[in-house]
Amino acid sequence: MRIGKITENVLKRSVWKQIHNGKYKNGAAGYTDCACFRTAENKDDEVLSSTFTVTSRLSHCGKYAVVGACNNILAGGGRPFQVLLSITLPKDAEESVLRQVMRDAEDAANAFGADIAGGHTEVSGAVNWPLVTATAVGYKSYTDCIETIQEKGKKSSSDAEDNFDIIVTKWIALSGTAMLAEERKERISERYPSFIKDAGISFGKMDYLSIADEAKIAAESGAKYMHDLSSGGVFAGLWELGQMAGLGMEVDLKAIPIRQETVEITDVFDLNPYIMASAGSLLIAANDGQKIVDALEKEGIPATIIGKLSKGNDRIIRNEDETRFLDLPQSDEILKVLTD
Repeated sequence: MRIGKITENVLKRSVWKQIHNGKYKNGAAGYTDCACFRTAENKDDEVLSSTFTVTSRLSHCGKYAVVGACNNILAGGGRPFQVLLSITLPKDAEESVLRQVMRDAEDAANAFGADIAGGHTEVSGAVNWPLVTATAVGYKSYTDCIETIQEKGKKSSSDAEDNFDIIVTKWIALSGTAMLAEERKERISERYPSFIKDAGISFGKMDYLSIADEAKIAAESGAKYMHDLSSGGVFAGLWELGQMAGLGMEVDLKAIPIRQETVEITDVFDLNPYIMASAGSLLIAANDGQKIVDALEKEGIPATIIGKLSKGNDRIIRNEDETRFLDLPQSDEILKVLTD
């Protein structure tokens, strides 16, 4: 199989079809950001959980694992409160590497208001660089404002409502740009002045990577669906948003917000930023997209309407006079550079 997330067809055949017991009716539906569970004692209580693994060779893998897991909780309508870590180190790793992973993970968790609650750490000859998995756990905080998690991913285009604007917060490919700038700074500096590299590194700050503020504002302002961007970039996120809603879409490529520093840095490595790691950006679908954009921008959070969800199954990307159909999620571009 290809490197990166498994393909949708493999996921359907070999993952979803193997789950038969149906014990947890409120578990994760396909394409959702996290699983939702209700306790037997109090059916009004909801616990959310999400797992995210960083497989790229990164100096700050602990941070990006926690960001991925916690952002999933936030997009699912909750607030993370605990994080578990599973860390596998190569046999030649120094103890300082483990210390850095933990320091980065704790700093990221603290930024979300969560604690590192435990986990597992081992050294193995099966990996060539640190492999970090973060599992975040959270409580429902504003899921009543948005489509409930257990309903997501279960609609067909025949019974789903349409007339939703699609909104993107901040800019796409923030985390991917930061990873490249952090890990390949010398190569970037060969092409561009230092401020390009420095700007890219700054995208790895939690102010950029966390979606906590925009998720809360969007939910309170009428969001119907929310989906955080991560592996596979905005194109993967758009496909998954369509699956969650049971709808097609039409998106204006030129409207998708992207920083010029991202354009420059991805050009160095001949990477497509639209299918590159994009933690820090949130996809939102709402009947009144401008209301949400205004509410976000009032709090200093950039947001852009990039298209609409629509009846049917067609997922269309328009680039001026050119029209194409959105592909199934692809392997993340960052893996072309950071897995060697």
